[in-house]
Amino acid sequence: MSPSGIDDGASTSSSARPQCEGIKADILSGRCIAVPVAQVCFEKFRDYSWPADIVGFGMHFCPFSTSMGNSNRSTSSCTSAQSTHSYEISYGQDNAIFPAGQNSPSLNDVQHSLVETLVSYRLQSRNDVEYTPTEEKIILRANILNSVLALSPQTCPRNLEVLGDDRTLVVPRWSFYLINNDDCHAGILNDKRERTGEFRHLLQHYKVEFESDHIAFAKIQSLLWENLARFHRSPRVVRRGDIYPESGIRESGHRILWPKPPAHEIGDWNYGFLPSTTGEESPSWITVTEHRIKQSFDLTRVMFSRGNVTEKKRFASLVQPGERVLDMYAGIGYYSLPALIHGRAGHVTACEWNPYALYALRYNLKANGVDDRATVLEGDCRVSLRTFFEDSKDGLVQGDSFDRVSLGLLPSSEGGWAVAVACLNPITGGWLHIHGNVPNAERQQWARWLCQSLHNLAGKHNHSKSWHAVCTHVEKVKSFAPRVDHIVADVFVGPSNSPKLSLEVSSCSTGVIDSSRLFSSAKIVDVSPPSCALSKDGILHQDWLT
Repeated sequence: MSPSGIDDGASTSSSARPQCEGIKADILSGRCIAVPVAQVCFEKFRDYSWPADIVGFGMHFCPFSTSMGNSNRSTSSCTSAQSTHSYEISYGQDNAIFPAGQNSPSLNDVQHSLVETLVSYRLQSRNDVEYTPTEEKIILRANILNSVLALSPQTCPRNLEVLGDDRTLVVPRWSFYLINNDDCHAGILNDKRERTGEFRHLLQHYKVEFESDHIAFAKIQSLLWENLARFHRSPRVVRRGDIYPESGIRESGHRILWPKPPAHEIGDWNYGFLPSTTGEESPSWITVTEHRIKQSFDLTRVMFSRGNVTEKKRFASLVQPGERVLDMYAGIGYYSLPALIHGRAGHVTACEWNPYALYALRYNLKANGVDDRATVLEGDCRVSLRTFFEDSKDGLVQGDSFDRVSLGLLPSSEGGWAVAVACLNPITGGWLHIHGNVPNAERQQWARWLCQSLHNLAGKHNHSKSWHAVCTHVEKVKSFAPRVDHIVADVFVGPSNSPKLSLEVSSCSTGVIDSSRLFSSAKIVDVSPPSCALSKDGILHQDWLT
C-alpha cells in the first residue's frame, strides 16, 4: 500500500489478490459485498491499479449527506431517490455491461436488452473500451437507463410474445420501429408516427456524432435484436406484420430481424428481412405444437394465430368418428388436423389457394401421419369444389357429400356459404361452423340473419322445403378489435328429423337456440343484414370496424 493508503500497484501484497478473488466468488455465487467509495476517489486515483480489483459498481443514495442531520428530510429524499434510481450498475472484469446471470432488479429483459445495446454501441464506437474511465461508464449507463425507463410500453414493451417450439421471439409491429418515407406514403396513422418518433429521438440522442443516422440506427437495431435473442434464449427474432383483410390469400407480414438471412434477401434491420426461399430449410420455417399436433409453416408467408387454439380443440370435440368433413379454408391445417387426429374423422377434404399454405398443409398431413385420410384441393374453393363434384343440369351437387363443413375465413366467409350448403348430405343435412368478425352489439342479429341466409341458400339448391337452419351455439374465439369479436356459429342445416340434430325445434324454418336451450324463431323479413354483411356488390367494406 502506498503512504496515502491507496495501492499504487508497486507493493501489492500476496494476500490481496486471493482476498479479491474471494470477493469475486462471493458476488458470482449471489452474495454481495458493498464498500462505500466516494466518486472523487475514482477521479483522483483512477490511474492506480486498485480499481482493476473491483468487479462491480453501484450507486446508492446516502441519507446522511443531504440534510445536515434532518432525519425526516433525509428519509424522504432517500425514498424519492430510490424510487427513481433503484437500479444496479455492474461491470465484470471483462468490461461486459452485465455479468452473466445478473440482471438489474428494476428492468425487465426487454428494457435490459435495450440498455445494454445502447451502452455497448457507445463504448464500441470509441474504440478504446478498455481505457474508458469506469466512472464514465457508470454515468453513461445511468443516463441510458433513465431514458429507457421513460419509454412508453408501445415503444419498449414490457414483455414479448414467444412463438413456436424453438421459442421464436415476436416483436410488435411498431415497437423499436423507425418510421420512414415509405411509411409516410402508405398513410401511417399519426399515433404510429408519435410512437416511432419516441424511439428515433432516443437513438439520435445516443448515437455518436461522426456517424450518419442510417448507419448508426442500423448498428443499434442489429445489436438490439441480437441482445433480445440472447436475453430471452431465443434462436430467432421476428417483427409482427400486418394481415390486410382485402388481401386475397392473406399472407403473413412477419419479417425476420435476427439472425440476418443471406445478403441477397429483401429487407433491412428496421422492418425485417424476407427470405427468398421457403420450406424446411428456410430460416423462416417454424413448428408450433398444440394439443400434440405439430403445425409447421413459413412464418413470413403464412398467417398463424395462437388465439384459435381453444376453438381447434372444441371443433375436434364436435367431429364424430367416421364423419366426412370439408375444410373450405384449410390454411396449414388449422382445423383439418384436429378433425383427423382428435375427432377421428373418416376423411377430410381440405381447400386452400395460398401456395405457401398448401405446401405446409401437405407437409403437416404427412408429418402427423394422417395424409391417407385427406384430400387437398388447390385454388378457390368456390371453384375447386364444383369441379371436384359432378354438377347436374338443375345445379345440384351430386356424388360425395359432407357431414360437417368448417368455414374459418376472416373477416367473413359469406362468399362460401352457397357452396357449403350445396355440399351437405342431401338426405340428412349437416353442420356448418361459420367464422366471422362481428360487432358485439349485433351478435344476436347476426346469428338470426345467418340462419335465414342459409335457409334461403338451401332452397335455391332444391333441398327439401322441410329443411331447417338452426344455430345451436355461438362461441367467442377471441377479441378482434374494440367491440368486435371473432366468433363462430354452429349451425345445423337439414331436415328436422335428421339424426344429426338431437333436439326438438318448432315448425319455423330458422331460429337460434339460446342459453336455456329454447328455440327462438324468426321470420325472414324480421331480420335485416348486420353491418358486417357483404354489400350488394359482394364486397365486405371495413368501415364498420372503426
